[in-house]
Amino acid sequence: MDELALNGTLAGDALANITANITDNLAASNMTPMAAARAAFSLSDPSTFAQLLYAYRHMFIMEARILGLALGVIYLGAHASLSRPHSAAPRDDESDKADGDGKGTTKKRKRTADVAKESIQLKDALLMPFFAAAALIGFYYLIQYMQDPALLNRILRAYTSLIAVASVGAFLGGGLSLASSLVFPNVWTSRRDGHLHRVDGSKRAQWVQKATASDAPRAANDTSAWELDPSRTTPFPDMLAAPISWLPASSAARVTSASWAFRRLVRESWSIHMSLRGVGEEEIEGLTIHALIGMALAGLTAYLYYFVGLFPSLLNNIMGLGMSYLSLQLVSGTSFAIGSTVLIGLFVYDVVMVFYTPFMVAVATQVDAPIKIVAGSGPQTGMLGLGDIVVPGIYMCLCLRYDLYRHYARQIKHVDTTLTAEVANLATDEDKATTTKTTTATREVKPQYIDPQGRWGDRLWTSGAATAVTTAGLAAARFSKPYFYASMVAYVIGLMAAMAAMLITRKGQPALFYLVPALLVATWGRAAVTGDLKGMWAYTEDDSQDTKDVVVEVDADGKPIKADETKDEKKDKKTDGKDDQKKKKENENENDNETGRDIFVFAIRAPPESDFFEMDI
Repeated sequence: MDELALNGTLAGDALANITANITDNLAASNMTPMAAARAAFSLSDPSTFAQLLYAYRHMFIMEARILGLALGVIYLGAHASLSRPHSAAPRDDESDKADGDGKGTTKKRKRTADVAKESIQLKDALLMPFFAAAALIGFYYLIQYMQDPALLNRILRAYTSLIAVASVGAFLGGGLSLASSLVFPNVWTSRRDGHLHRVDGSKRAQWVQKATASDAPRAANDTSAWELDPSRTTPFPDMLAAPISWLPASSAARVTSASWAFRRLVRESWSIHMSLRGVGEEEIEGLTIHALIGMALAGLTAYLYYFVGLFPSLLNNIMGLGMSYLSLQLVSGTSFAIGSTVLIGLFVYDVVMVFYTPFMVAVATQVDAPIKIVAGSGPQTGMLGLGDIVVPGIYMCLCLRYDLYRHYARQIKHVDTTLTAEVANLATDEDKATTTKTTTATREVKPQYIDPQGRWGDRLWTSGAATAVTTAGLAAARFSKPYFYASMVAYVIGLMAAMAAMLITRKGQPALFYLVPALLVATWGRAAVTGDLKGMWAYTEDDSQDTKDVVVEVDADGKPIKADETKDEKKDKKTDGKDDQKKKKENENENDNETGRDIFVFAIRAPPESDFFEMDI
């Protein structure tokens, strides 16, 4: 529910008791509780102000917990939603870079596909408040009809428990991936000499940046910038590797070997191959140990929440945060115009439903399902609806992806290209001579995309380094985020304003009433100040804008002579795919006569050692 609320009874009693104690000390017992609080804040006596802070400590702690949970899931969800922007070119499937030993080889670079996002269209943004109102009113009258919402709560808890398995699995899997990146970074900086080190999982060794390297290495395996460091044999930075050095030599060797094996386990991606003869086959890539553990923990969480009822507040928050985390990855605001329309529409919806109808408060207080996060401290309890996280969060994710778009747009190079065309000489019918016409055009060359995800450990272990030398991966992860940070600050200000209004009025507040103006003023205001209004308005995540700019030859009429290669490639791929399937069936029939046939196959494949090659460190 889109509402921020305190437990009214507990909050009112606590405020009355706290203010009564303070007013006695202030000799202002004839004031109302909130008037006494204002008087206390207006006094210059530090001891009185300290007493007030101490008296309200549980409320401040509760508000800080709600704010921390909301900001944390938005921050993680926004970074997990990053994908290649239109201003960057896709990475090649293969790289001909040389290995650290100087031998040139070609190794495939395994990458998981980006999660497909559901783009909000303008008509969806306009209809969203009406659909939300219809759902809320329907819930309200259903509760009134049933008198006792216990059965409805049970149905909602069962439904949310089922859908939470996927969302909580993604949330917990992402948390495990973050933790493993902190323990096993790709690069780290020595605090003793300031040198940059790179961990090489394929060779179970570490490389150190050469002291003579003057420029930032653009690839992890650039032999001109790195040299083998024989003194470091573990996959850890020095701080984490220190305990291993305290062990006996034999034990240290076993722990080191196990550490390298575990590092590969938590970093590699598996594929699932399934086939049923006569039906078809399917292969799923990108499966990780984090995802498997996350799904198992998600199933356990849903079971404990629905059947056992153990730690209800904690499990409610885990499931609510999980659904918010996955929603931020799956839904795209498409453009700032559409995203702003969504915010404004739900802003009006929130105000009407909270201030002018009983629907919002009644449903929010009677429905017991993971559709909100709750926090408490002492006698104070508060809640924040998931809508107050997801709706602003989708807009804030859009801001972060726009920052990434601008990062690569600044790297686009304009290259002059000479175009040639054969023009027929039509002076006479018998003259078949042609002349060559040359023109100069400019085409854009986009930089290749480097995935910034999963580099939390790299940023942590290289923060505060004296050297400015970096790697391509670090540069990609450290892109400037002015719009995202502006939206984060605006979210904090808006939510704190909602909490202050709630404290003064002792009534539940529509958080979007404060969050939406703060977000829109912060982001559009920054664009206006920096002169980026045109770029911000034109930005879109529509796939139709993701085009590959090419220069083709043209004839005398300006029509292209050369066909669009990208379309031909797609046709060729489709044709090749059909031919490959036909040949595969013929080969299967031949093999069946010799070695038998497989009726059903289910296999989980791990990448070979030769393919475990980390790019863009």
